Amino acid sequence: MKKIKSPWYGFVWIVVWTAALVWCTRSGWFAPREVFGLALVWLILTGTTTWLIVRHYRAHRVILPQDPVAPPPKPTLNGPCPCGSGKKYKRCCAPTSR
Repeated sequence: MKKIKSPWYGFVWIVVWTAALVWCTRSGWFAPREVFGLALVWLILTGTTTWLIVRHYRAHRVILPQDPVAPPPKPTLNGPCPCGSGKKYKRCCAPTSR
């Protein structure tokens, strides 16, 4: 059987469990202790389902792409050195060819 991964089914189950709890509390068929136990079960079911829904949305969050950072311009030989020494690039950090 294929597992349904839509979080909407979780919302539907929360509504169903809430309707069942309301019916059980208003029907008069259950003692107050039993209604308290049913309320605890409802709390656990809705809490777990809510946690699963939140986990689903966090896992499927769309991360917007960031603007690409332009690489720093390549220094010219007679321009200032990017290391901050104040010398010309050709006298400081330029690779020497021999």
